[in-house]
Amino acid sequence: MNREDSPFELVRHPLKVRRLVVARVRDLSPRMRRITLGGPELEGFVSLAPEDHVKLLFPAEGQSEPALPIVNERGEMQPPPGARPIARDYTIRARHADTVDIDFLLHGHGVASSWAGRATPGDVLGLAGPRGSRLLRLQPAWQLFVGDETALPEMTRRLEETPATARNFVVALVEDTSDQVAWPELARPGVETRWVHRADVGGAGDVAKRLVDIVRATELPDAGDGFAWLAGEASETSAVMRLLVRERGWERARVHASGHWKRGVVAHDHHEPLG
Repeated sequence: MNREDSPFELVRHPLKVRRLVVARVRDLSPRMRRITLGGPELEGFVSLAPEDHVKLLFPAEGQSEPALPIVNERGEMQPPPGARPIARDYTIRARHADTVDIDFLLHGHGVASSWAGRATPGDVLGLAGPRGSRLLRLQPAWQLFVGDETALPEMTRRLEETPATARNFVVALVEDTSDQVAWPELARPGVETRWVHRADVGGAGDVAKRLVDIVRATELPDAGDGFAWLAGEASETSAVMRLLVRERGWERARVHASGHWKRGVVAHDHHEPLG
């Protein structure tokens, strides 16, 4: 899909690296934690779209805070001397007057989850970006959302910014019922939510099949009036995308699909095209 055919308008932002401080930590559920970041360097921060993503820069082993890269005159990040920070991509859950919220899945392993699990007010984190915001040119009458915990912060923000007249269908994948309390936005009027629990499904391949079966059985309005937001594990997201595009005949321009992570791959590149 070329830029002319894209349903999105790209608004670019100058790249800036910021040193931010943990202001608040709030547990949304046993496995989801919201960390609020602030500090004077947040001034001028822009996030125009729910899918805006930033690079969070975590301290390397032995560091109390990350050594931050600099942005050169060409707008490129140059690594700092010594131990480099560890970078992971995250979406912005909310932008407030002087803070931002980022939601972390506490899955018990990995740099970001481990850091979030022990974070306390006063801890320091680096943040780079976002490089740009992709604004949807369309005004769909209804939306389909299919995603797991890595996608739900973006999806719930998008629901909050959606006109009240739009219908919304959500298929939300979480570990079990205890995780549902993290997403009260999915219970509001105008949102029809179907929860899927990994604990009730078999292996990894069975999860993709369950998601596809649920979407296939959902009575959706005419596809030409809607838009689909799909995100989560790459193979599961690909399976739902293939259902919509190949089986149901959706225009590819009306499906946004992103593999936020890939089973068995560390630091997966979410820009990698889905098949």
